Amino acid sequence: MQVTASPIAGAPPGAPTGLTATPGNGQVTLNWTAPASNGGVNITSYRVYRGTASGGEMLLTSGGCGSLGAVLSCTDSGLTNGQPYYYRVSAVNSIGEGTQSTEATATPSGCTPRQLLGNPGFETGSAAPWSTTSGVVASNTAEPAHTGSWDAWLDGYGSTRTDTLSQPVTLPSGCSTYQLSYWQHIDTAETTTTTKYDTLKVQVLNSAGTVLATLATYSNLDHNTGYSQKTFDLAPYAGQQITLKFTGAEDYTRQTSFVLDDTAITVS
Repeated sequence: MQVTASPIAGAPPGAPTGLTATPGNGQVTLNWTAPASNGGVNITSYRVYRGTASGGEMLLTSGGCGSLGAVLSCTDSGLTNGQPYYYRVSAVNSIGEGTQSTEATATPSGCTPRQLLGNPGFETGSAAPWSTTSGVVASNTAEPAHTGSWDAWLDGYGSTRTDTLSQPVTLPSGCSTYQLSYWQHIDTAETTTTTKYDTLKVQVLNSAGTVLATLATYSNLDHNTGYSQKTFDLAPYAGQQITLKFTGAEDYTRQTSFVLDDTAITVS
């Protein structure tokens, strides 16, 4: 009697789609979508290929992205920060391995994305860890907050006055983005359209108190209805302890109020 085996119907899967690579501290997280076609046979596993040059990927057989089942994500750890890594993924069924996906790349960094300022919206009802002149952190309907109930209100007395608001912060190394942002409202009783009588300086100081940069200077001429967001790049000060300082200076007559809220220094 002759016994013949029937071939298994089906084909290898198609290529996974939508491969993304998200960098972290010494790691890269991969996510992908299953192929549009599984070849008529259930997908049993995925294979991840990695290289340090485009087109030079090799199969990973160990670690978080080695020997995977039918999953759609993995985290490749133990990587070198600052080194670009390139990835492709393929699907496998009982017929065989399908075509590799398009390439994705990511560069791990030593940066943990986060916001660095304490009490950024002043909602604790006190200044700390900010240092301020008396009465700056306030909850007052005359100058309502951007969000919440509290804000930092500098000047607004209509007499000679200097108010300050500052906080020290250490900027980590290894991040690609260092951004200062905050919301600002300026109202004034000044009527001039040409003279800067009252000013607000936004400055970066070093740990010794020396001014490293004046990021911006605003005045009574910049008065506005409602709040506007301001953003500045702090990348030049990465790896340093700095102090963010706002200084409002008002002359002897006609008030100008500089109101700040929802501050943030974000790194990523």
